[in-house]
Amino acid sequence: MYGVMREEKSKNVWYLIVAQAFFLSSSMTNVSFAGLAGKMLAADPKLATVPLSLVIVSTALTTGPFSMLMQHKSRRFGFMLGSMLGILSAAVCAYAVRIGSFDLFCVGTFLMGPYFASAQYYRFAASESVPKTHAARAISLVLLGGLIAALMVPTANAWFNEHFMPYTFMGVYIFVGIMAALSIVPILLMAPIGSPAHYTPEDASGEEGQKKGRPLSEIVKDRTFLVAVTNGIAGYAMMTFVMTATPLAMEACGFGSLTSSHVIQGHVIAMFLPSLFTGQLIARFGVMKILLVGQACFALAFITALSGIEVQQFSIALVLLGVGWNFCFVGGSHLLTTVHTEAEKGRVQGLNEFIVFAVSAAGSLASGFILNEFGWTVVNQVTFAILAVAAAVTVIHVLKTRNTVESL
Repeated sequence: MYGVMREEKSKNVWYLIVAQAFFLSSSMTNVSFAGLAGKMLAADPKLATVPLSLVIVSTALTTGPFSMLMQHKSRRFGFMLGSMLGILSAAVCAYAVRIGSFDLFCVGTFLMGPYFASAQYYRFAASESVPKTHAARAISLVLLGGLIAALMVPTANAWFNEHFMPYTFMGVYIFVGIMAALSIVPILLMAPIGSPAHYTPEDASGEEGQKKGRPLSEIVKDRTFLVAVTNGIAGYAMMTFVMTATPLAMEACGFGSLTSSHVIQGHVIAMFLPSLFTGQLIARFGVMKILLVGQACFALAFITALSGIEVQQFSIALVLLGVGWNFCFVGGSHLLTTVHTEAEKGRVQGLNEFIVFAVSAAGSLASGFILNEFGWTVVNQVTFAILAVAAAVTVIHVLKTRNTVESL
């Protein structure tokens, strides 16, 4: 597909696409069924969302440690450890469902977080496996694994759930475990990342090879870092905020679960399908323009959502939401790789992932409350405020960069 893929080391990108597909199959399944299983097992229905919240909290807590672990060990070591914890988590969850233990189920979902955390670095591993000029394309391609998962998961979930009856939801967690186990295969096939074969002589010498790295207090003041992190945070927060509230809003409008599931599936496909060309767009037009287009997609999504409560409005809004997320997430991830040196990547990437997931967790928990208390309109108005901050940070950076260049 791309000329760079002819290079032997770039095979890692294809292996990571497969690993991403297996990971997101586990992730989508857990997001779909953790709340339902929690409701079935909990003595109080109010505790139903605790298992899913534990996954998000655990992911946020372990993103930083996993980044540093990969910095000191290797990407492969971190990915393998994450996958093995995913297998353990799925086994605990399946057994908890089998014996009807809510407490044990919560332990199992908490153990899922490290697997989710480790997989967040697949895209960075892909960018490190190719020349820097192709980093955006590599990041974009890895996200295609989500498209494979979106098409496979609904049928697989139905089959596994049915074949492990009468233990409802036991089968879907067995499926999660199988997906986590299969993710080990492409990881084992990967060429080591960080070996001399993966760096040019320029990378191995000079400032990048000699510096120990700047302190985080200095890096976070970098405007480019702020743009990358702000777009990553805003993109994930807005997407999670609206996506979480959509099924509840559609139910309140009288639509059935099948209708809302189709809307969500369309959203998930829209999140990952643009990955076929997002990297090429960044290479051709520049990352800042793609970030701004992503923000425009978010704005159109919220305007559409506010225009009515028919299925068409929900569907179009969620598709635009998915495309906006893809552009902001891929663009922000690529921009982040330009900020740090090899010595700094563990701390910088770990901080970025922690902030993104912490804010995403807060958004997920807040969306249900805001929807119930204030309604669907306010949900979208809140996201407009988040979008305004991201747009302001991006535009200011573009203008200051342009002024600096013109003054030279």
